[in-house]
Amino acid sequence: MINKETLLKNKGDRCIVLGNGESRLGLDVGWLSERATIYAANRAYEDGDVKPIDRLVCVDIAMSHEIYASGYPLHNTTYFREWSRLPAEAYDFVVRPEHISRQDIGQFSKWVHESPRHNGWNEFVIAGQDFDRMVTIREEYLTKWPNARPEDIDIVLGDNRAGLWITWCPPEDKVIEGNVLPGNADYGFAAGPTMNVLASVYDKAKEVYLVGHDLYSKRGDFVNNVYKGTPNYLAATGSEVPPDTWIPHHKLIFDKFPNTQYFKVNSKPISTYDRINREIKGWNNTPNLTYITHDEMFERLNH
Repeated sequence: MINKETLLKNKGDRCIVLGNGESRLGLDVGWLSERATIYAANRAYEDGDVKPIDRLVCVDIAMSHEIYASGYPLHNTTYFREWSRLPAEAYDFVVRPEHISRQDIGQFSKWVHESPRHNGWNEFVIAGQDFDRMVTIREEYLTKWPNARPEDIDIVLGDNRAGLWITWCPPEDKVIEGNVLPGNADYGFAAGPTMNVLASVYDKAKEVYLVGHDLYSKRGDFVNNVYKGTPNYLAATGSEVPPDTWIPHHKLIFDKFPNTQYFKVNSKPISTYDRINREIKGWNNTPNLTYITHDEMFERLNH
């Protein structure tokens, strides 16, 4: 049986990056966390089946606001994008209608999402999405994917995704942000690639296991996500999300860190006819990437 000293050494060299694909359901995260540093994203913060988490990552504005308001980042290491505190005195200078739109947006308060301010909390973080920019992004998306379902568009790029999110902060928390990465930014990556680059840079992992990064759905129809149907996610009947940015962004990371060994961990062996358990075309010619199954990962982590 592997001893505790070896477990601790290996944990420092290995990271498991949990995507939100449904292939990871049922995995014993507690067992994995004894053998590797665990990354998870977004709603995993309140998922009782995904504990313990060493690093939670969220790059979505509304989701970040929700996570912080829950109190989770006060005691748990959490990565947010562009999480810069401002003094309370700056509030009236930055919480203004023109920071949402140059148009008449009606009642200003409906566009502002603000967490409670407790006694002694004298700093806040402001993040948001310009309404005019949101309209442009939505139009560009529909040009690229004209058959996208209106319900999906409304959840991801609807008017309610514009506005300002004001999060009041206590003197201390456990938030880390983009300045821990080269260039002081996460390059606009989605949560999955952001976890991957953090594991590669912040933790300097020798081995990174991508678990639950299904990229596709089983049949190419409905969204493949363990948190579908919850706030800030597509409905259970939402369409499959194209992995058009995830695949090249992961490839950039693989190539940037040739001395790190990456593992794409699938629930089943590779098959030409399986949309999930297959080799990814955009990851061809990647010598530091290996495809393995859950069982093969368990075997590796137990040594």
